[in-house]
Amino acid sequence: MQKVNEQPLETYEHWIDSGRIIIPCLKGRPIVKNWQAPSFKISKEEWKNKYTHCAMGLRLDQDIDFDIDNELAKRFIEKYASSSSAISGRPTNPSSHYWWKGTLDFKKFALPQELKKKYEKFPHGATLCEIRNGVHYTIVPRSRHSKNDEDVVWEKYEGIKEYPGDLNMDLRKVALSTALCILYADHGQRDDYCTAIAGVLLKNTKWSEEEINEFVYNLAVESDDNEAEDRAAKGTSGKKAQRNFGIPKLAEIIGCTTKTVSELFGWIGVGYEIVQDNSIIGNIIEYGEDRYFVEVKKIVDGEPKILKIIVKGAELKQVPFHDAVMKQAQIWLPKMKKDIFDNIMKKKFDARTQSEEWIEEAAEDMKFIKYFEQYIHKEQAYTDSSSLLEYKRPHFNFDKKYLEFDLNSFEDFLDEKKVGTARVDLILNIRRILKARKIKGKIKNKSCVRFRINQYDIPRDDLIVEGEATEMKEITDDKA
Repeated sequence: MQKVNEQPLETYEHWIDSGRIIIPCLKGRPIVKNWQAPSFKISKEEWKNKYTHCAMGLRLDQDIDFDIDNELAKRFIEKYASSSSAISGRPTNPSSHYWWKGTLDFKKFALPQELKKKYEKFPHGATLCEIRNGVHYTIVPRSRHSKNDEDVVWEKYEGIKEYPGDLNMDLRKVALSTALCILYADHGQRDDYCTAIAGVLLKNTKWSEEEINEFVYNLAVESDDNEAEDRAAKGTSGKKAQRNFGIPKLAEIIGCTTKTVSELFGWIGVGYEIVQDNSIIGNIIEYGEDRYFVEVKKIVDGEPKILKIIVKGAELKQVPFHDAVMKQAQIWLPKMKKDIFDNIMKKKFDARTQSEEWIEEAAEDMKFIKYFEQYIHKEQAYTDSSSLLEYKRPHFNFDKKYLEFDLNSFEDFLDEKKVGTARVDLILNIRRILKARKIKGKIKNKSCVRFRINQYDIPRDDLIVEGEATEMKEITDDKA
């Protein structure tokens, strides 16, 4: 054990003097209650009188412990997170805990159940490693290990220090590398395997070519690939290629579903991160008629990030909602019974808020009104009813303040605007939104079917009053 400029934290006095919380444990378990409570604390005197026979469990309020369960992870820890100034372990599992000062979200990295045949031979099964922090604890040096009759010891100690980089991502690289090493392809498929890994990283991360080259090459070397040198430039060659393998190819080579592969790459914020609880679905925010923002939580670079997806009302149902979340946020939702999902969404929908960005023009009704107003502005409304009869132009009765228009003329206008609306829907919108009614009477003794809107407030610029048309025509002719 190295001791450089700082006394190792090894006794209960050392730990308590350093301002940390230690928990008395037997067989790896706390023997006191409420050790998670913020107010929990044991003094040196109390420990001396009651707990000297116990192992010391350090509550990880201010320290990060990277716990390595699978031996293969040790091949990668020195490549991606070698700057630890404190490393502990025990004779049968040396260098199994790397320490840093700081905080990170707890994360257990374990292979999915579908890969059981790949991991069942390992002592810790599916579990590869853990980022421990917060309301968790670790048995620290100078304590007896719970499963083996041996002491935990410091193998290196230069103080527990902050990490000079992105510790969260670097530890996740270790975890992903370990998983991909366990799943490494057999001879004949190794080049495609590495090409596909590079393809996933190129498509879904901001890693540089060099970073991808290094990741794939390290994986090949530590997976005992005798052609590792041939995999050393997969990031560079993949970027030049017009088409890259990806998650489907990896699933084919490994012999599992794309969901399983996606879950692994989700560790570094790629693809369809599977969220294991209902907190993925956040608030529903209404921003227009039958249009909603739904907040969803996505794990990006190991950190939760709130995204907003956009859905219609019908897409708040389970299957279309799952599809919308997958498409827009690339999140694979956990399975949930329909009645539970419906209950959650109903509560969130009933508690929905209106977006600060809400504008009436976002509503479909207002959009339809806007098109109608554009139609009137283009065609102009004439006070002479013969314009409607002979030319299908809108007519405005100046005295009674009603507007009449021809259905076919308005429909033609919408077609020009490429607004596809079935006639039955168009008529319904005219009746419901414009409050128009169908008139089958005559104009100047000739039958004329039209729609009428009473008390229509028409802009002066959209109106041609009888007697003014000739004057306007003359102006037009003069300009010509």
